[in-house]
Amino acid sequence: MRRGLVLNLISNIVFFVSGYALHFFLGNTMPPASYGVVGTIITVLDFEYMFISNGARQSIASEISRRRYALRDVIVKTLAFQLLLVAFFFCVNFFGAPLFGYIFNDASLDFYFRVAGFLVVINGMFTLLLGINDGLQRFGTSALLGVFYPIAKLGTIPLIIFGFRDDPVLGVEIGFMLSVLITIILGCILLFIRRRQMREIIPVTNERLPFSHVAKHTLSFSFFFIMVSLVLSVDTLIVKAVVMPASMAGYYTGAMNFGKIAYNMLQAFVTVILPIVAKLVSEGRRDAAMQRTSELLLIAFAFILPISVIISATSGDLLAAFYSPSFDAASAALSCLAFSNFFMGITVILNMVLNSFGSSRFSDGLSIASLIVAIPIFIAGATYFGITGIAVASVSCTGLAMLVSFARTYAKVGRVILGKTWAVIVVNAVMWIAVRIAASMIGITNLLALGGVYVVVYAAYVAVLFALRIITVTDVKSLGK
Repeated sequence: MRRGLVLNLISNIVFFVSGYALHFFLGNTMPPASYGVVGTIITVLDFEYMFISNGARQSIASEISRRRYALRDVIVKTLAFQLLLVAFFFCVNFFGAPLFGYIFNDASLDFYFRVAGFLVVINGMFTLLLGINDGLQRFGTSALLGVFYPIAKLGTIPLIIFGFRDDPVLGVEIGFMLSVLITIILGCILLFIRRRQMREIIPVTNERLPFSHVAKHTLSFSFFFIMVSLVLSVDTLIVKAVVMPASMAGYYTGAMNFGKIAYNMLQAFVTVILPIVAKLVSEGRRDAAMQRTSELLLIAFAFILPISVIISATSGDLLAAFYSPSFDAASAALSCLAFSNFFMGITVILNMVLNSFGSSRFSDGLSIASLIVAIPIFIAGATYFGITGIAVASVSCTGLAMLVSFARTYAKVGRVILGKTWAVIVVNAVMWIAVRIAASMIGITNLLALGGVYVVVYAAYVAVLFALRIITVTDVKSLGK
């Protein structure tokens, strides 16, 4: 598990770094109109991916880990439902392409949206492949594919330069499709090589997996992650709509880019914890499942929370160093968003654990309640208090969602917060105060110098944890068991 967690963290880092590199190239080489077309298509696809990327992967990983049904039955029926989803969105893109062109006032979009329909199909299959590996607890393979895919996607750059210079938008789409196809082929080869492990899986019953269960399970996960995505992104749209002057939307976007770092890092924990806890619960080892949950939460708080703390405490310096001094207007917003995204990441982890313990209805209820409560509060915060107000609303809503999830986890699973975890929280609180005071007195606007300070502060923090024996080598090694 430790190896899988580390590899998935690396995978997430590579994904975002390569994404920034690719968009740096596209934004600086493509005509603005063409880059705008790419941005429009990606925005629409991102919405569709919320349905096909988060749902089937978690569902199939959970069912394979539980060993309740035959592996072939689980894969075939989850594949069938995933095909229904991707077929729907393919039809939306392919046959609805003229409507997209009309809505966005650009007839050239017709052809590109038809091509984008195939991207949805291919990505839907890639998601399923990742879920199968997660369910088999081959986290290293999932991470390998997660690293290979964004690197392969960088092949879009020479493809545009040498093959699609006259039509760079089509080059982007073809490059994306080829990168996913190559990754799928690699994943299938790795599954074939290790097919013996798949044959050794013996279900605990001879019952067939009901297709209705697959649909309900998949849509439950999809709905939950859609809620998460909306809560983490709708605030940007609200700022654009109600906050004046218009430059505030740019400042808030800059803050959001750094605020999401902790959430993106915590997704590695989400990938690992669901199949592991689901397998332990299915084996009747509920105490072991609670222990695993406690250990992963300890590591998450110990090594990811300080990232949010450091960003929050130095928000003004970070924005000024990365963008310009004018972005200091969003420093208070970033101070809140850094914690808001961490809280949401922990909320997702807890709800994956609850799902493994058969408490999916709680997640459904939390999703509905979050959307009903959060959006009006976001609008009110932005209307009356600007970008700082909506950031405070965000951290309040995600913090409340995390606390409610912890309460439900305590009732359903047990005491998942260890004494060491509380000690980690105290150390992080002290560090936030110390770094905040130092940042207000010194002030660093050079990005390289600030990065060096971050490394030193983080290293000193980790040294303190080990010196006080809050975290020990045994704690880290226990993840590998």
